[in-house]
Amino acid sequence: MIEREVRVWDIIGKRRWGYLFSLLVIIPGIVALFTTGINFGIDFTGGTLLDVRLGRIASIEEIRAVMAEFGHADAVIQQSQEQPRQILIRTEPLDEATTSRLTAALRDRFGGLELLLAERVGPRVGRELRNRAITAVVVGLLLQIVYITWRFRSVRFAVTADIALAHDLLVVLGIYSLTGTQVDSSFVAVLLTVIGYSVNDTVVIFDRIRETISERVRAPFPQLVNRSILEVLPRSLTTGLGAMMAIGAIYFLGGVTLRNFAFGLGLGILTGTYSSILVASPRAPGRTSS
Repeated sequence: MIEREVRVWDIIGKRRWGYLFSLLVIIPGIVALFTTGINFGIDFTGGTLLDVRLGRIASIEEIRAVMAEFGHADAVIQQSQEQPRQILIRTEPLDEATTSRLTAALRDRFGGLELLLAERVGPRVGRELRNRAITAVVVGLLLQIVYITWRFRSVRFAVTADIALAHDLLVVLGIYSLTGTQVDSSFVAVLLTVIGYSVNDTVVIFDRIRETISERVRAPFPQLVNRSILEVLPRSLTTGLGAMMAIGAIYFLGGVTLRNFAFGLGLGILTGTYSSILVASPRAPGRTSS
């Protein structure tokens, strides 16, 4: 019996357009990394940490207005949920005189101030945190290679997944550099989440490719991969859309301090979904001849 071929969206046939789109994002990002660099926050570069209790409850916008008077409108400001008058401020390194003037301004503006903590985080601590962040990301990449190799009994699948992961990390780092988005300690969680999400989506597609190959359907390998992608595409898009809706709520409703974190997560979800479909899958190892 001859099966009637149904015309479907040829993702594999259009893969070169996907590669071109990736290059249009990655190349400017790499240029920005080497020219403007990354906007590291005080978690990595060092800075001043102030923990204060105000005389009255104040909004983060009011506190930021005071910080702007001292040229530090980009300071990280966190308000305790249990004690709304307690505020944690992280900003660039301040000398003792500037710290005294800042606390005095906060005291005058908000009806009193109790200084609970004032300390400087040195650049040495920042370098250590940066090195640990790099170590965490490298360990995550190595563990996923081990997992995928064991899962599919093939190093080639792991290498293919790593190509997609390298793509995702370059996109995220490049866009952070291009937009000047500040990188703080939460960025480590962003990168590890990107790795985990991308690997998960890639493994689902690889599983389907392997199942399709095992069915011994007489068709060229690219057609089998295309068929497998289309079968799991609704799942990938639905999962990604659901995650983006939650991240969008965090970005717009979670406050200023969570926006950089939500921005990185959203970017990671988008590029992870895209790369597992258009970067990893077209490069999936072919079947051996039987």
